[in-house]
Amino acid sequence: MKNFTANLVICFFTLFLNSQINASGFFGSSDSEGKSGLMAEAIKYAELAKTHKAHPEEIHEYAKMSLEYVKKAEIQAIEHDNTQARTHITESLRRLVEAIKHARMGHARIATEYIDDALVEMYQLTDN
Repeated sequence: MKNFTANLVICFFTLFLNSQINASGFFGSSDSEGKSGLMAEAIKYAELAKTHKAHPEEIHEYAKMSLEYVKKAEIQAIEHDNTQARTHITESLRRLVEAIKHARMGHARIATEYIDDALVEMYQLTDN
């Protein structure tokens, strides 16, 4: 019975501590430079688009999802007047738009190349 009570106390303490960390916004929080959960999501969807090299429909869908997150990160960077982040974000946006355009036309290889270029820009932003 003593072990059960001790385990129960540890469990409640762990749940309480975990909820306090999540409430503080530590996970998925955003910072003033646009290096946030938004860019992590954009990268995730761009990488998913990249995995569908021969399927322009999937590239199109995932690139659109990535584009939405990059647009949100751009708004965040503008609000915080972060010029350096905006440079990488603008390039990411431009390349994602091109990837979407080419995927829509059925040019999977070219779309994948633009996705690669967009990912380079996104990684540079998150590495700074």
